[in-house]
Amino acid sequence: MKTSEKPKYTFHFLGNAHLDPVWLWDWREGLNEGIITCRTILDLMDEDPELTFNRGESVIYEHIEQTDPETFSRIKKYVKEGRWDVVGGTFLQSDENLPETETLVRQYMRGQQYFKSRFGKNITVGWAADCFGHAAGMPDIMASAGIKYFAFTRPEKQQLPLSKSAFRWIGAGGSEILAYRPTGWYGTNRDEMNRRLDETIASSEASDLVNVGIFYGLGNHGGGPTRRAICEIRKWGEQHPEVKIVFSTYHKFFTELDKEVKAKAPNFLPKVVGEMGYSQRGCYSSVAKFKFQYRRAQANIFSAEKTSSAISAKLGKPLSIPQRTWDTVLFNGFHDILPGSSIERATDEQIESIGSAVQDAKYAQFTALNALSNQIDTRVVKATGDMPTGVSMLVWNPHPYPYEGYMEMEACLDWRPIFEYRNRQEEIPVRILGSDKKPLPFQLVATDCPNLFTDVGWRKHAVIPVKLPAMGWSMMEMAWVEGAPAPKGPKSKPATATANSIQNSIFKVEATAGKKGIKILKNGKPFLKGDGLSAVMFEDDYGSWGGGENDPDAVNITKVKEQWTVKGVKVLEKGPWRSSIWVRLAGGKSRIDLTIKLYAGLDTVEISARVLWDNPRCRLKLVMPVDGEKAEYEVPGGSIKRPPLGEVPGCRWVRVNGGNGQSVAFISDAIGNFNLKPGALEATVVRSSAYSHSGKIKPGEPWFPASDCGELKFNFILASGSNDLAKLAENLEQQIVTLPVPAKRGTLPSEGSLMQIETAGVSVLAFKPASNGKGFVLRLLETAGKSVQPKLKLLGKTVQLGKIGPRKIASWRIDIGKSGIKASPCNTAENSI
Repeated sequence: MKTSEKPKYTFHFLGNAHLDPVWLWDWREGLNEGIITCRTILDLMDEDPELTFNRGESVIYEHIEQTDPETFSRIKKYVKEGRWDVVGGTFLQSDENLPETETLVRQYMRGQQYFKSRFGKNITVGWAADCFGHAAGMPDIMASAGIKYFAFTRPEKQQLPLSKSAFRWIGAGGSEILAYRPTGWYGTNRDEMNRRLDETIASSEASDLVNVGIFYGLGNHGGGPTRRAICEIRKWGEQHPEVKIVFSTYHKFFTELDKEVKAKAPNFLPKVVGEMGYSQRGCYSSVAKFKFQYRRAQANIFSAEKTSSAISAKLGKPLSIPQRTWDTVLFNGFHDILPGSSIERATDEQIESIGSAVQDAKYAQFTALNALSNQIDTRVVKATGDMPTGVSMLVWNPHPYPYEGYMEMEACLDWRPIFEYRNRQEEIPVRILGSDKKPLPFQLVATDCPNLFTDVGWRKHAVIPVKLPAMGWSMMEMAWVEGAPAPKGPKSKPATATANSIQNSIFKVEATAGKKGIKILKNGKPFLKGDGLSAVMFEDDYGSWGGGENDPDAVNITKVKEQWTVKGVKVLEKGPWRSSIWVRLAGGKSRIDLTIKLYAGLDTVEISARVLWDNPRCRLKLVMPVDGEKAEYEVPGGSIKRPPLGEVPGCRWVRVNGGNGQSVAFISDAIGNFNLKPGALEATVVRSSAYSHSGKIKPGEPWFPASDCGELKFNFILASGSNDLAKLAENLEQQIVTLPVPAKRGTLPSEGSLMQIETAGVSVLAFKPASNGKGFVLRLLETAGKSVQPKLKLLGKTVQLGKIGPRKIASWRIDIGKSGIKASPCNTAENSI
């Protein structure tokens, strides 16, 4: 080719230094490497006036700003000059399969707000160098935050074949993102540059794109472009006059690519609709002890934040959870922490970290509820004679819809054990009053401490059917009252029990020692086929990430190690409001104990699980025999239907619709790894792999610690798929709160509602204080696939909101003033739109 020939391609060299803040090292090493890498890159940029660099993740910038202000000032200088590109728009590069929708929204909110405040920029390029696949709702999450473009490298071409490096990615809600996956990975090794360039020019011939992005730079533990790589790029360019060499930035590259694409035919680029998976499937369940705690942290934060904000709006005083609490959850969503692929030492510290977020959230909710109770009339009925007064109990519904179901309450009936009823504590007369001071029906069950003071009563624990106002409170009272009548039972069919079964008007659950599973009948017919609900142990000797996509045994875990059997059965509660049965299934050196509960009139089977696991190189699954060609999974940003695809990720619920019109739903507060097979849905409880282990785990090396040996606890529900699964999941994860409070006069009534969304098919993702300290932000997700105009009732007033499109995320600023309450639309970053 003649040197005078016009270049055919423009190669945009996108220097980056991918940094895992936690992986084969702990967070201290990771964050400080951010400083080291950025200082090194700045020195190179001082030497070479053409060199550019791209850096995302506000957590790294914040650490530099706080720890090394001089380096931060140097970064700002090059940002202003256009040579240092701030990209991504997130707090850090999160996993995009397992967090809940609002958690991923907050990644962008937190990042975008920081970058705007420090650099005056609205980031439009999303960047996920090493994330193990991307959920179907991610385009909608990104679009809600102002992201137009997306650069990534996984799944690779073997898992996700594409005709061009650039394509249009369309989310569950119809949002469209211009996405780009380059030839090769997100960085380069020291000796790789020339090979990468040769591979890229070869692939460019097939993609028919003029603007080509090349991601380069040492990465994972930071690094970035090297002098050698820069030199080799220039030399290669001299030998390839058909290529224009540009040291570029992500924003410049996508701007040029977008212009090029818009000049082409409308169908020039391919389209990818929905999720981009799968990669590193073992990570859907590795290190369950962290994953379970992460789910608890999210649920507690969601509940606490809505609670604090609603009460703050009512009382006119600031109440919120600390920013560090959200930052802890966001940091722990990183794509080597939450997926369970980090070393043991680092993982242990992150478990400690996420536990602090749970406690912070609970304390914030505790503080807010106490502030509310101080304004409520919490008085109780006066006691007679020498009897103790009743316990005033604030009952709080954290959901923006009325709650009708069951709650639990436990309290001390006196300041000391009631010795008058020694050895007959079941005869202590208990009265529970509602907000109207009328007796409530209830059932007494075992207390949380049944094995202390076994001959003397002191505390009582009740199961109570209730109706509670939306995002509101109801005052109740538990008391020891001589002569109190026995509590009433259900008007219709109660929950009952026999020697090895429990039953309500809809379900029957039966377990027999020696059997393979637990029989569950609905309206007299098998709800689950065959053996019913069972526990099966599978062989799984793959490392943290699982096996490769070219290994069918890793994609679809099918080699049964042992079919567990029922080892013990004990009926714990016999009704009338709740019956429960304890069932132990065991095999190998492990077991799972299930406490199964049926409530009078409820179309659900609630189960609490406790696992004691000591089988390395194995995987435990709950197996639910059910027919269905597809299953619908909740995923970040919405839901997706999949045929059998092997091990796949999901969030809080899965629904399988059978061919006979029957449907089965599985809802949990912990599980995120599923497999739909012909005739069964499987949910992975635990896979005892090894920490940060690639390939297969060798037998006979017990000195290498196995992850997840020990105890795990979680809860799940089995229900008909026709139920509102989002509400079931919310009620399971964010339960009704009971808080004993002082009995006193107050200006607020004994029952009230602060907020309600009066529209079906809409989920409240967040109700939070506005980041600027003025008013609040309400965020909703449409879940039914229809355009709706939701109705908000706040502090007793109806507030007009705009329409939400099908599967869309929408946010509003809520301002409360003397003239009323106003809602104005905004984006994730809380900028007006």
